[in-house]
Amino acid sequence: MKPRTQNTPILRWIIASALLVAILLAALAAGDLALTPAEVWSGITGKGSEFTQTVVRNWRMPRALTAIAFGAALGAAGAIFQSLTRNPLGSPDVVGFNTGAFTGVLILLALVPAPTFAALATSSLAGGLVTAAIVLALTSGSLSGRNFLLTGIAVGAILGALNTWLLYKTDTATATTGSIWAAGTLDNVRWSQATPALIVLAITGIITAVLSSKLRILTLGDDLATALGMRVRLTKGALIGCAVLLTAITTAVAGPILFVALAAPHLARTLLPRQAPIAAAALVGALLLSAADWVAAHAFAPTQIPVGAVTVTLGGAYLTLSLLRREGRGAGR
Repeated sequence: MKPRTQNTPILRWIIASALLVAILLAALAAGDLALTPAEVWSGITGKGSEFTQTVVRNWRMPRALTAIAFGAALGAAGAIFQSLTRNPLGSPDVVGFNTGAFTGVLILLALVPAPTFAALATSSLAGGLVTAAIVLALTSGSLSGRNFLLTGIAVGAILGALNTWLLYKTDTATATTGSIWAAGTLDNVRWSQATPALIVLAITGIITAVLSSKLRILTLGDDLATALGMRVRLTKGALIGCAVLLTAITTAVAGPILFVALAAPHLARTLLPRQAPIAAAALVGALLLSAADWVAAHAFAPTQIPVGAVTVTLGGAYLTLSLLRREGRGAGR
């Protein structure tokens, strides 16, 4: 029995990783021109026809990879916030950081007709960081308790109203672009957007992985972390900065994609071992967003819907089931 118990966590990681690869291959194969697994592989390796390589590498690969990377980024960001706030509802989309990042994008779009990706990413990051600073200032720097969560929800609601006002006040072209972006979509992602986003996310992911061990100590309490020699404020600030950056880059490219950051850590705690909460949430987030994007792109063909609409639907269903399950447990006591 003991060897089986030790191998079970590894087996779960292998199954989840294999499922993610399967979703990636399905995303590369599906479309107006359906490809076989052999054709997809030949397109990836460069052994297929020039047209097959173009379809796989240039048209489908950027979207498929960004869905995985963005899902992982949102899952990791959600795990960080839920650990720091010690609240199951603590995630960037709930406390308004997604909305703030989107506010930064809309302000730039209103000021600059055709901004570069670097400008969009910078404005998105600035919006997220300013929102985080406002929420932390209003809660006196405290991340625990309901005060932080309720303050974040309130700030997010105000910024949501500001975003609507900005969309109404801009010209038609900008408003149309912003409205599509607001739904959260990966429809038009190309290498020109995906490459810098993937590079920044990879660097941020490495920093987050280095800080993950410190996050486990922080969950034990600030006093114990301080007693162990940790600079608590600096560490929390670095973790918050990483989480906001992961969220901001995703928002700059795809818009505010909701519920992935909220649901991924919960599902990860159920499906995967808890020894690596950030890595587990990142893997589950990648699975959620890549699967949701496949549904958005192909389940209603020939019509494509924003991936944000799929994640909101799935997230709403997940929250409803979770609440019903808790009520059932409460009634059973």
